[in-house]
Amino acid sequence: MPTKYSPRRDDENAVFIDCFLCRQPFRFGDGIYDGKHVRGWETNFCWTCINGNHDGIVLEYHPSLVSHLKERGIPIRLNARGWLDIPN
Repeated sequence: MPTKYSPRRDDENAVFIDCFLCRQPFRFGDGIYDGKHVRGWETNFCWTCINGNHDGIVLEYHPSLVSHLKERGIPIRLNARGWLDIPN
């Protein structure tokens, strides 16, 4: 049985959105948020991708993110490792 914070696909009121990086749906709403909206980037990321990229996103693996940010005029500032940090 799912816990209070687990996604439940059988809940007809559940809202799912796709992660910008992995394209997998995650629950987002009704008190359960399995990811977050990054307002400055106009994107949504699941916690799996956020945690997996905690030290920065390697842009070579995510060219769609580079295009997305450039199209919106969002500056790309790399961290000391040469990766892109996800804003808080």
